[in-house]
Parts: sequence; C-alpha cells; structure tokens
Amino acid sequence: MCANNKDILKARALVGPITEDDLRYVDYYVSDNFGIFIPSVGFCQYATQPRHTHPAYSFILFFSGEQNIVPVEIEIKPEHYLVSAMAPEVPHEEEQTDTFTRYIAVMISRELYETQYAAYDRNPPGQYLWDQFLVPHDIMLMLKKFMAEFENRLPGNEQALEALALIITHQIIRGLLKIDVSPDFVPERFEIGRVTDYLHQNYGEKLSVGRLAKTVNMSESHFIRTFKKETGMAPMEYLIRVRLDKAKKLLRAGAMSITEISLLCGFNSISHFSSSFTKHEGIAPSEYQSSYSE
Repeated sequence: MCANNKDILKARALVGPITEDDLRYVDYYVSDNFGIFIPSVGFCQYATQPRHTHPAYSFILFFSGEQNIVPVEIEIKPEHYLVSAMAPEVPHEEEQTDTFTRYIAVMISRELYETQYAAYDRNPPGQYLWDQFLVPHDIMLMLKKFMAEFENRLPGNEQALEALALIITHQIIRGLLKIDVSPDFVPERFEIGRVTDYLHQNYGEKLSVGRLAKTVNMSESHFIRTFKKETGMAPMEYLIRVRLDKAKKLLRAGAMSITEISLLCGFNSISHFSSSFTKHEGIAPSEYQSSYSE
C-alpha cells in the first residue's frame, strides 16, 4: 500500500483523530469522501479504543460468518457477504482478542452517503449500530478496482476513485435496503478472488496447492492454470508475496523481532525468511527494519 501525508488527512476526515501509529497494521485506500481500511497483520489501534466514534458512515464487510467481530444475526445466503453498518458519531469499540479478524471497513462520508441514500428513501438513514445486511460477492470486484486505482495513481486518478466510490456506495445502500440485484461476475475470477482472500487471512499457516484447490473445488492442475491466468503468478509465488508484504508491515512497525515476524508470517526458519526477503526486496530484513527506526 502506498500512502502519504495527504492520505492520512483524508483518513482522519473519515475515521476520526487517528495517528499513523494507529494504522501501522492496517492497509488503507482513500479518496476525498470514501475509504477502504483492512487490518492486515493486527488490530487497528483506534478501533479498539473504548466508545470511539467516526464522522463517516462505516460498513464492515466480513469474508465469512465465522470471521466476524459481532454475533451473526441473519442468515448468510450463498454468494453474499455479511456487512455490519455503523452510523456517524455512534460510540462503539472492537474487542481486542488473541487473534485478529481480517475484514474490510468501508468508510463513506456523511455527505456522500446521505446524498445518494436520498435517491431511495425520503427519510434520513437510521442510526445504525452493528445493523446487519448482505451484499453480493461481486462488490469485491469494485473494492479491488478502487484499491488498485489508489495504488497506481494514474492520470485521472481522482475522478476514477470518485466514480468507483459512487458505485460501491449504491451497492451498499441497495444491500441495506434489500433491493435484489442479480450478481454479475465471472465465476472462475471470483473463485480465485476467494482464494486470495483466504491467503491474506491464513498466510501464517502451512498451506499447499492441494489445500487451496479444495477451497474452490478445483483439481490442482486446473487451479494452478486458473490462478496464474487471473493473478499472473503461481499460487505459491503469490503466497510468498503475501507473506513478505505482511512481514514488511510488521518490520516497519518495529514492535516484533525478526524471528517472531518470520514465524508469524509462515516461514519455516529465519534463514528461509531472510533469503526470500533479500531475493525479492534486494535488502536484508534487518536493514529494512533499521531504515524505518532511524
């Protein structure tokens, strides 16, 4: 994730008085009125503060019924994600446990959300407090497009982010109001998306191609071909990249030793971690960590 000082200011306008330290374990992607926040290797420190609030509407998308921070109160249909809604300035907190749950927090400014909501209902939105609803899986395609657009920062970037934010906002409103929308996605692309989400959640575990193929009911050979077609990488190559990206975030945070980070990120030994890191990043983990502690 590539962020700068302007980005942290945009994040504060949506989340509240956060610091860069609060977000040290969080990947975030923001525009002027919309943001995506993903706990990557640990809790968002602001989210665990008692009775904190946000100036924006927040919608927490969970990857499964088991991976959530609130009790599931509705039936989760096939091809749908569970989402919990929180209105602006409503006090709440996330309990900090031994293991964190990876989710996607979508933050939408009050102005953007209420303006678009008015197209559906003359009454103002409710005072949501973990209100639960479903959205079709194809919302993930738009979320990933927003993240990619933020990362690439191409000409026309701001206009593209604004357009994507508008589409996602309407997908969320339609889900909340239970407006039925037929899913529109390429099945195999979505299945590979499920696998990459699984890798981001379980990167520290011992994983194999066979185990990953079983999660989407594919043969190993078909899975490898499809995965490479959609991502440009072999499954294990992609997993190494995920592990190294998580390790880089932990190294920058400076709260753990290199040995602890290597084990947490799924490497068999510190020597395996060091050689992989140096091969891909061109610098040793210790040098990388030192460059952020100076």
